[in-house]
Amino acid sequence: MERIGVFICECGPNIKEALNVEEIAKYASSLAHVAFVKSHTLLCAEAGKALLKKEIIERNLSRVVIAACSPKEHESTFMKIAEEAGLNPYLVQIANIREHCAWVISDKVIATEKAKVIIRTAVSRVLLHQPIVNKEIDCTPDALVVGAGVAGIEAALVLAQKGRKVYLVEKSPNIGGRVVRYEDVFPKFECATCMLDPKLDEILHKNNIHVFTYSVVDEVLGYFGNFIIKIKKKARSVSTETCLGCGACFEACPVNVKNRYNENLNERKAIYIPFVGALPNVAVIDRKNCLHFRNKATENTEEKKCEICKANCPFGAINFDDQDEIIEIKVGSVVLATGFDSFIANKIPRSGYGKFENIYTGLEFERILSSTGPTGGEVILKNGESPKSAAIIHCVGSRSKKFHNYCSGVCCTYSLTFAHIIKKKSPNTEVFNFYSDFSLAGKGYHELYDKALEDGVNLIRTAGPDAVEVNEDAGSLVVKYKDAAGKESKLAVDMVILSTAIEPSEDATSISQLFDITLGSDGFFTEEHDKLAPVSTTTGGIFIAGCCQGPKDIQSSVAQGAAAAGKILSCLVPGEKLKLEATIAEIDEKLCSGCKICIGLCPYKAIYFDKEKKVAAINDILCKGCGICSAACPSGAVKARHFTSCEITAEIKEIMK
Repeated sequence: MERIGVFICECGPNIKEALNVEEIAKYASSLAHVAFVKSHTLLCAEAGKALLKKEIIERNLSRVVIAACSPKEHESTFMKIAEEAGLNPYLVQIANIREHCAWVISDKVIATEKAKVIIRTAVSRVLLHQPIVNKEIDCTPDALVVGAGVAGIEAALVLAQKGRKVYLVEKSPNIGGRVVRYEDVFPKFECATCMLDPKLDEILHKNNIHVFTYSVVDEVLGYFGNFIIKIKKKARSVSTETCLGCGACFEACPVNVKNRYNENLNERKAIYIPFVGALPNVAVIDRKNCLHFRNKATENTEEKKCEICKANCPFGAINFDDQDEIIEIKVGSVVLATGFDSFIANKIPRSGYGKFENIYTGLEFERILSSTGPTGGEVILKNGESPKSAAIIHCVGSRSKKFHNYCSGVCCTYSLTFAHIIKKKSPNTEVFNFYSDFSLAGKGYHELYDKALEDGVNLIRTAGPDAVEVNEDAGSLVVKYKDAAGKESKLAVDMVILSTAIEPSEDATSISQLFDITLGSDGFFTEEHDKLAPVSTTTGGIFIAGCCQGPKDIQSSVAQGAAAAGKILSCLVPGEKLKLEATIAEIDEKLCSGCKICIGLCPYKAIYFDKEKKVAAINDILCKGCGICSAACPSGAVKARHFTSCEITAEIKEIMK
């Protein structure tokens, strides 16, 4: 015989004044299997919790019904008390008589009658509850961070606590991402390199952070708490231990190729350091363009294999026999901070990009403004002269139904930054900003607008993002536009800067498949919840930060990197086991037909197909108990633990009486 205790919370005046608590208590006492009924002013208060614990023990109660507020508010509180009293916490059921009765029904008699029904259903349901034991598994607190931009660096530094290893993987030969290549960053026009150098130095010299540059993640196995990751460390052909970055090797190299780090605006050698100030300050050989490897690949016997760089290296750091290396690591969690790409402007023919000279994208102009860039920081035209006029065109690829319907968020700000720097470097240059709307939401950002007006920048509002076209006439660039009033005009300028959209990185799709996370319709990684869980994904243990989640500025990227690290620190603690979700789904193999419907519907990738048994199976570690699989299963083989069909049916039957 079960002994059910019903505890009625008066919730101060909330329930007591709206319901007849004495009548409800009397009714509850008449229900089968109810051994004890008690009301209290406030069960969630210390006195109420002490009473609940005491009565469960002394009355030898086997199950408990709490008639009170929403389970979202205090179910965990009452479950914890039951556990302290020696009762399995899943033998507790909440009857919500506050939100469902007291707060929504003005008639006290009707509200009281409804409360009786809700308590009756709760008693009927709790009889079918099964005790559930929370499982724990061994796990590793170590973490992997993919991407060494500002978001990844922040995540790695926050994660690198005592007793925890952090593996930082970056596909480029250097760390710092795109930001490290900027000269001035808004809104305070700080030097990005000066700002980041202390963090970059800390990353490279912190004992428990292992940095893998020029590397990619090759394979991902396992699950939250126990991932096995294979990292492919590409052959650099230059020793990171002996190379000092003196430059003797690439000064002697006979090969010139486009310099991707300067947005292809100048050339570099086949052996190179990405840019002045790059960390680690170690050269790398571009094997696709190096004569030694090209001749070797084509078995060219007529021309001697080029080894000029090796001959000129004073430290013997060149190693042509260097091979790719696969490194296997074990981690409990992953932060993806893989950054973004810039919209390719020649996809829009009216932009003139790629057709006419002196038209640059935002990233190209960032490098032009940099003292380590192709022009040494001078704002000059292809012919070496200073421009008399420059046009900055906003929203190139952004806010466009044909390309990217979203706003990239930072374009307006960096466009005004460009305008200010042009006026600072070349005061006689007249600057025009063509915009349809301004997006300047951020601390200190609107001051850029005021500064632009002070600098004498011309702000021209257009009819829309697509209302601007660039052509050439008699050697000059001509900006044809339709203003906000619908009037068409033309303006001749010497230089055009296109504020191109932020878009997902080119490897976003392959990374999403590798880590088994989803992409949104815009191509960025999808967060678990856009408001409440912006750095989590539906795959347990995989977190996202920075522009791989969506367009954002440096400040927001850094904040997300720290937030993702904080999530990991709170759930993976060195020396502690990982607690699993208790109310998960279960599959009855006898009933499963192997239709695989549940596998495709599971948002947490927790269900897989057992090829030997030819049935679906659930990974207890990944399952979150959402119940989608149970609702969709055509054969009823999937049971949602603690929310079984029998329990729900019992409640419905009591309501129908």
